[in-house]
Amino acid sequence: MSKFYCGIDLGGTKICIGIFNENCDILALKKIKTNATIGKEEIIKNIKSSILETCLEANISINDISKIGIGSAGNIDSKKGIINYVVNLPDFINVPIKDILENEFKIETELYNDANVATYGEYKLGVGKGSKNFVYMTVSTGIGGGVVLNGELYEGANSNACEFGHATIDYKGEKCRCGNYGCLDNLASGTAIRKRAISEIKKGRESRILEIAKKSVDEIKAEDVFKGAELNDELCKEIVSDLAFYLGVGISNIIIYYNPEIIAIGGGVSKSLGYFYDDMMKIIKERTLKSSLSVCSIKEAKLKDNIGVMGIAALFKDNM
Repeated sequence: MSKFYCGIDLGGTKICIGIFNENCDILALKKIKTNATIGKEEIIKNIKSSILETCLEANISINDISKIGIGSAGNIDSKKGIINYVVNLPDFINVPIKDILENEFKIETELYNDANVATYGEYKLGVGKGSKNFVYMTVSTGIGGGVVLNGELYEGANSNACEFGHATIDYKGEKCRCGNYGCLDNLASGTAIRKRAISEIKKGRESRILEIAKKSVDEIKAEDVFKGAELNDELCKEIVSDLAFYLGVGISNIIIYYNPEIIAIGGGVSKSLGYFYDDMMKIIKERTLKSSLSVCSIKEAKLKDNIGVMGIAALFKDNM
């Protein structure tokens, strides 16, 4: 008899719920907006109802689910099943998500760091397949990542290793929401790109971005900046150039620390990798060890938007 599982990818912008079987085949997938401003109670309520709706789409009952896995952004305690805090979800503080879902559905539930889950998915099912030392970096609303060393997922002492976004890149930089200063997240995430464009335009900086995006200034998104750069807008080109520099510095450090065979870049900003890849690689070549770079390939991730659910599927399959 087939077994069925549920994977949940909880992010600051969207939540993805998937139902899959023991072969990692996705049977149904549902994506909803997180809507951080509605508060944790409503977000959890939406997760619960979405699990039931996704089961219906997969033509199974909730009682057919053998296990639930949730990959969460932020700082977590995987052993206790508690989300300690999430930078992009301000009131998600000490949320016992494992107990909440187990009490609701009477199904064993496991909590994972979302970046670790994505890393494992890309390693087993994406561009990392066949490697032994692999790094995944997600550049989206925030920046995160994970590492596989000698074929094993490295999670750290409490599943919060490899928070690449909160490494200091500019020691004189602005304070990040995490409490640190000059974080990569503050300089090169999708949120940072968007905020800088809005700030510069409000200061009176000339730009065609509003005309290009056909939006008001507060509605500008990171993707609009890339479109503007493609159309030779000076402000957009400057922002993308700085993005390439900061990511290049960050990735250089990662190569020095871990000496991987492959680094995969995922997340929403990775869809625009072609705009800044060459400039980013120039910085990496200038700033990392040639011997380490010579064995390292830097690629766009393969699994895209379903990576969190696929990562949980891969973890469950390898631990059945």
